[in-house]
Amino acid sequence: MSGTLSTDLRTLPELLATRATELGGERFVRDVHQEWSYEEFAARVAEVAAGLREHGVGEGDVVGVVLPNSPHYLEVWWGILWLGAVFNPVNPALTTREAVGILSDSKAACVVCTADAAAGLEEHRDQLPALSEIVIAGDPDLAAPLRGHGSVEEPAAIGPEQIASFVYTSGTTGRPKGAMLSHGNLLTNAWQLGEPLPVSRTDTLGMVLPLFHVNAQLVTTVIPLFLGAQVAMWERFSASKFWEEVDHFEPVTFSSVPTMLAALLHAPGADDAATNTLRFVICGAAPLSPALFRRFEEKFGLKIMEGYGLTEGTCCSTINPFFGPRKIGSIGLPTRGQEVVIFDEHDQIAGPGVVGEVGVRGANVMQGYYERPDANAETLRDGWLHTGDVGYRDEEGYFFLVDRKKDMIIRGGENIYPREIEDALLESPNVKEAAVVGRPDEVRGEEVHAVVALVEGNDVVALEEHCRERLATFKVPSSWEVVDELPKTSTGKIDKKPLRARLADAAAK
Repeated sequence: MSGTLSTDLRTLPELLATRATELGGERFVRDVHQEWSYEEFAARVAEVAAGLREHGVGEGDVVGVVLPNSPHYLEVWWGILWLGAVFNPVNPALTTREAVGILSDSKAACVVCTADAAAGLEEHRDQLPALSEIVIAGDPDLAAPLRGHGSVEEPAAIGPEQIASFVYTSGTTGRPKGAMLSHGNLLTNAWQLGEPLPVSRTDTLGMVLPLFHVNAQLVTTVIPLFLGAQVAMWERFSASKFWEEVDHFEPVTFSSVPTMLAALLHAPGADDAATNTLRFVICGAAPLSPALFRRFEEKFGLKIMEGYGLTEGTCCSTINPFFGPRKIGSIGLPTRGQEVVIFDEHDQIAGPGVVGEVGVRGANVMQGYYERPDANAETLRDGWLHTGDVGYRDEEGYFFLVDRKKDMIIRGGENIYPREIEDALLESPNVKEAAVVGRPDEVRGEEVHAVVALVEGNDVVALEEHCRERLATFKVPSSWEVVDELPKTSTGKIDKKPLRARLADAAAK
């Protein structure tokens, strides 16, 4: 075993093969059922690659994966990469129709999935002309059907420009688009984000988020491999059991979204939770309200490293530093090796304090959307990734998000950003979750509508007064809705689509 880990690596299989040689029997991944060393994991990947090859998978083929989180998911994913094929993760919670839409668009030649998913895909085989193999990977060993005869000892001879993944966007605006991420994209972003993280060899990173999402793929798989660290996998996030699992796995960090942190604040046993080995929490995917930021840090004594990124930028573009100033409400500073700017209304790079669209440039930016020249022309312009997020940077270079372009409410000609109102609502200790959307209005075009989940009661009058003390009158919600829980996307972000649809239906009637 070498004292210093190799960093001059060109592809993900090369990374795995090198770490298996350097770290051998040191633990790489575990869950509550099993654990594998670096050497064992690499050997299993080579065996799965042999099985995939027997199912006809070759270099450049797209392989869909519709599985729940487990170490076996990892060996299927890396077995695909080992052959030089393309990994196409699909959320197992999607309907068959939604999954078919993605697998049809990606032209997947093979799908590795659960028995339930396989049954649904078989019923729609006529909509999947490129699909030649459906491999059911079931219990007790998810990868058992993929263990071929022998193993593929050497990974495919590919370069960093080869596509590693088609990761589909959530489709919040139109049908999902497949972001093409190369091996170079993933390795670059692993280095960019791995550098500022206070994680070293033998540290454990907790994987709580689902593997069909880039966060779990990069932050809690590729980065641990890059650093020579360990991965502890949760089967799924459960606020009520979370701290017990922290005690069992002993991670130094985990990657989260704001709704998870909010749930942990109010979870049973939160007041007595032992954070044990945890040093910090990574939070992204959606803006974290300053009120939630303060409450979580004060309650659990953990630093939050809030960051920002998109699938189109592989995963992460900015992050608040662990060492040095962390600005509450900020998404932090650009990681080394990429540029982040604000574009004004004329598509020119703006100075400090100017609100505009966030732009990103670097070797981590995707190769484009698969077979979507229209979307590529809109999103990738003049060498920049135009994110669709609205924000600004301050004099010290810290970036702040205001909102998504598409979420902006226009009330009687006034531009209103829902996030500002949501942050104000979350300052109330009685608000667990909040979402603000535009309600169609014949006179003003849109009115401000707030949907809240409360800790107790149904005191909207007090909330309205709370907002009037903090916001201009035209920003105060004119209509309210109290719910037990707000709808979420598959990655735990608050989903405003059903809220808007319900308001639009009501207006139409």
